[in-house]
Amino acid sequence: VLLLMSAGALFLGKRLGLFEGFKALSSLKAWGMIGLTYLGIYIVTRIGSMVMMMEGVSNSTNQAAIENAHMNPFLLITFTVIMAPIVEELVFRGLLMGRVFNPDSIVGLIVSSLLFGLVHMPNSIGVWIVYAGMGFVLGIAYRKFQKLEYCIMAHIINNSIAVSMLLLLQFLAPYIK
Repeated sequence: VLLLMSAGALFLGKRLGLFEGFKALSSLKAWGMIGLTYLGIYIVTRIGSMVMMMEGVSNSTNQAAIENAHMNPFLLITFTVIMAPIVEELVFRGLLMGRVFNPDSIVGLIVSSLLFGLVHMPNSIGVWIVYAGMGFVLGIAYRKFQKLEYCIMAHIINNSIAVSMLLLLQFLAPYIK
């Protein structure tokens, strides 16, 4: 089902011309903008994590679902590091912000951020800040740079770090006890 959804999203994105800017990723300026976007994501997630600590919440429903899925590492990386960022950015920034609204729309930015947060099943205010905040940062980047590819790459970087930490902790778990 996930593969079919991903394939459908990729087909739609290609058909709507939402992947035209990947050639621009060869420039240092592009990677600077991607780095800036990731920095925004990092700051928002730190703020959300602090609120989660104050709430006594240690994990999000989304993160717990990924951890409890016990997926093969190859599938975990394929879906959470590659496919999820592409599909989510296509839907929330490319289609919602870029087509339903226009990229400069404040309403589109807010709606896209709130829906992005909602899709990640927030179970506390801190988790809501993490995901809706991440959606807001990605929306601001899309609005400012008009490059869906920058959002996709920043999202991939964020998910890569999270999945790498998850896999590392799973690997080290037997040795930590």
